[in-house]
Order: sequence, then structure tokens, then C-alpha cells
Amino acid sequence: MTSAIFALIGVGILVVGVLAFRMRWRVGEIASAVAVICLGLAYDNFAVAVGRFVGYGDALMAINVPRYWIHAFFVPLLIPIAGVLVYRLGVKQIGTRNVVIPGLLLVAMLEVIGIITDIVRLDLEPENAGDALRYVNAGASGPPIAAVVTVLALIVLGGMAARYSYFKWLLVGALAMLFAAAAGTAVLWLGNLGELILMITLLATMAKVADREADLRLEAAATEGNR
Repeated sequence: MTSAIFALIGVGILVVGVLAFRMRWRVGEIASAVAVICLGLAYDNFAVAVGRFVGYGDALMAINVPRYWIHAFFVPLLIPIAGVLVYRLGVKQIGTRNVVIPGLLLVAMLEVIGIITDIVRLDLEPENAGDALRYVNAGASGPPIAAVVTVLALIVLGGMAARYSYFKWLLVGALAMLFAAAAGTAVLWLGNLGELILMITLLATMAKVADREADLRLEAAATEGNR
């Protein structure tokens, strides 16, 4: 049952990625970035889903290694992606140097932490999760700092979007991710379900950006026509 849930979550994230990729013509290449992250997160779920069929050994270990590379490199990138989208929603406060430079430094720091934790110190050991078989990183100690800080940053960005542009869904998705990650310590797949919810709300944010910018173009054209 657990394997099936991971497979379904993976399919859901993959669908979100396809929908995001198809939005390139409306919001630009940021849609491609979201699609690539969705592809990585979908792989993470599929890697756990196939564990019961592959069985422990070198093959499953090789399948699991990219999961940690994906989390190390991709997860912190959600911060600048969300930041750009919130800025394009009209929250210009986050476009100042006092916000952008510290924000980029934070992302760089989280990338370094992720590389050290999930790549340099990667030490895989088998773990059963219901009927799902996977390898976990025994070299990691304590909470996943990069992931936690990323979610907290998304909550801040989502809060700014809700306050200044009256768009609440990014905040809802980030909060859902926070609570799902906490619940995931007891029920593993809940954390992954939180990732699906978060990516859906990022997709909704892109759609809102596309609609807003289309409206602005229409207003500009109308103003130009009235001159």
C-alpha cells in the first residue's frame, strides 16, 4: 500500500510538472525550472515506490543515490523561484538589494549544507517503510536544515504575497508542507504529499502571475489606444 501511495504521489507531481512546462509561453522559463524540480521530486517518489520490486542491493542503492542529489540541489532553488513569482505578483519590496542579496546568500548557504549533508556525508543504509523498501542517509544527523529553512522562507514569501497582493495559495502550500513534513516522521508518505501540495500551489501562483501580467498588458494597450 505504501509503495502505491508513493507511486500515486509521483504521478501527481509529474502531472504538475507537465502543466508547469506548458505554461512557458505565459510566464517564461521560470515554468521550466518548476517543471525540472517536479521531475526530480517525482523521481524521488518513484524510487521509493519501486523498492519492493527491486529488493535491497546495489541496484536499489543506485536508484536511491540520485534522490539525495535531487534534494541537495533542487530544494533550496524553490526560494528564488517563489521569490520571482511573488515579485511578479506585484510585491516589489522583495526586489530591493537589501532583500535580494541576503536571499541569494541564504540559498547558496543552503546549497552548501545540502551538498555536505546529502552528498559528501552520504552513507546509505536500508530501511523498511511499510511495504516500501528504500535507503536512508545514516550520515545525516538531526533535522534536515536546508529543507526546513527553505519551507520557512517559503512561508515568509507566501505571507508577503497574501498581505500585499491578496494571493494566499503559496502561503497555504508552504504551511501544508511544514505540517506534512512534521507528520511525515510518523507516516512517511505524508511528507511527500506535502511536496505535491506545495508544487500545486506553485503552479497556481504561476497561473496567477500569468493572469496578472496579461491584464497589465491589456491595460497598457488600452491606455496607448486612448492617447
